[in-house]
Amino acid sequence: MPTAKTKTQTPQEKMEEAYHLAGEATSDTVDALKNKAKDSVGEGSDKVKVVTGQAESLIKERPLLSVGCAFLAGWAVSKLIK
Repeated sequence: MPTAKTKTQTPQEKMEEAYHLAGEATSDTVDALKNKAKDSVGEGSDKVKVVTGQAESLIKERPLLSVGCAFLAGWAVSKLIK
């Protein structure tokens, strides 16, 4: 025969149950956010690797242009700082 609660919960028991349920919900939410953050970081890392590879290939194709752009950028920054 299934057991049924014959006694109603006291306010203290209700508070303890609500506290326990809130703790479980918080834990589940934190786990979900952690997983989402890990996925986002992984996707961002992949994009950075692709862009880095593209930049490397461009520098290898046109080394003089790359050096010229770096020089120009350095010159512009030095003028802004002064």
